[in-house]
This record gives sequence, structure tokens and C-alpha cells, in this order.
Amino acid sequence: MDAFVNELLETHLGNIIDQSRSELIRADKTCMQDERDLSELEQRYTALNLDRADRLVINDYIACIQTVEHRSCDLSYLAGVRDTIKLLHSLGVIKDFEKSL
Repeated sequence: MDAFVNELLETHLGNIIDQSRSELIRADKTCMQDERDLSELEQRYTALNLDRADRLVINDYIACIQTVEHRSCDLSYLAGVRDTIKLLHSLGVIKDFEKSL
């Protein structure tokens, strides 16, 4: 799958994913409410009286969670694209598709 994912990313599918996801996020009321909640919680976190070392650990932890979540979302999207291609090929809609994917 890594070769397939890399090939898709090299063809700038990453930009398409980001644009498509952004459009859906802006249209989703729940996600937009979560964004507002996140902003409020970030302000509350910033206002906490934490020493520098503790804040760095928490910031690194948050950044790691965000990185893992973003990569997981991208891989889920790409898995959906791959599975759709496989399905369309098995139905005969797409011809000359390599089975190795």
C-alpha cells in the first residue's frame, strides 16, 4: 500500500484531499462547533499557570496527537480511493488496472 499511497501523493492527490476535506468541514455544523470549542479550550490552556517544562511536554503531546490524527485521516481517505478503484475494476468499469494494488 505504501507504493500506492506515495504514487497518489506524488500526483498531488494530497492537495485534492485537503481541499475536499476543508469544504466538508466548513459545511459540517458539528465540526465547526468543535473548532469553536477547541479555540476556547486553547485560550483556557494558554491562561494556565504552567512552568515552561510542563507546557513543552503538553505542547509536544498535543502536536503528536494532531500529527497522528492528520496522517490517519489521509490514509483513510486514500484507502477509500484505493478500495473504490478496486471495486470499479471488479465491476468491469475500469479496465487495465494492475491487481498488485
